[in-house]
Amino acid sequence: MRKQLKNISLPLIALVILIFSACEETVTIETNDLDERVVIEGLVTNQQNHYVKLTRTRSFYATGPAEAIENALVSVSDDNGNTFQFVHNPTDNPEQDGFYYPVNNFQGQIGSVYTLDVQVDGEQYGAQEELLPVTAIDSLTVILNEEEFEDPEEEGRFYEVLFYASEPQDRKDQYLFKFYRDGEIVKDFPTDIYFSDDILLGEKIDDLEIAGYYALGETVTVEMYSLTQEAFIFYSDLFNLLNNDGGMFSPPPANPRTNLSNGALGYFQVSAVDSDDILIEDPGN
Repeated sequence: MRKQLKNISLPLIALVILIFSACEETVTIETNDLDERVVIEGLVTNQQNHYVKLTRTRSFYATGPAEAIENALVSVSDDNGNTFQFVHNPTDNPEQDGFYYPVNNFQGQIGSVYTLDVQVDGEQYGAQEELLPVTAIDSLTVILNEEEFEDPEEEGRFYEVLFYASEPQDRKDQYLFKFYRDGEIVKDFPTDIYFSDDILLGEKIDDLEIAGYYALGETVTVEMYSLTQEAFIFYSDLFNLLNNDGGMFSPPPANPRTNLSNGALGYFQVSAVDSDDILIEDPGN
């Protein structure tokens, strides 16, 4: 039976809001007005798409975007003695306020340990994480789905994409998945994100339906990120936080566990990434 990365219930895939990407929504974690905290959202990969985003928490009743931190000192170092300095918004793009990028870009190495150092207003924050390997995506295929969609945004999108990969069982792995349509993030619901461990995915990943429906001529991209155990726990905690219904049997909400020091919120993620894309063409032709 075909597995799905869409409309699926736990425990196979957890659906959460991702706080790490500039093109995706940001989680605002509620804190007391008097307890302002630094929020750090960082990503280092085996490609050259690293960044660190710095903001401050705000009151639950505050409106507008979170306050960006623009005057921090940010660096990332590895266990081979290399240090990479990051600079704030080098292109002066207003949409990138709070984002820091490496002065000299670098490619993360699998097996290396990366340490984040952030200094804000005399306070120091840090985190450390290993860059673990990611399994390769074998292929993507297209199938026709002839259902009629009531959602006008899905009009004309009658195609789904299936995902194939072989997952090595000689090590413990966890993964995060992202899906794109012509470069734009795709989710079945606005607050979705998809992650799983290798036990639930199994050794052979066949006919796994990704999120979204697609039209002829659209290009679909799938990204697969390796996660450490600590990152997997962070996403699990975040899922529980966002899906707490406040009922009498629900535990009191708590901020997700993090690898950041000194009371900072957020997470410093270090991942290997594999990706593949496919052009939507009629499989019957």
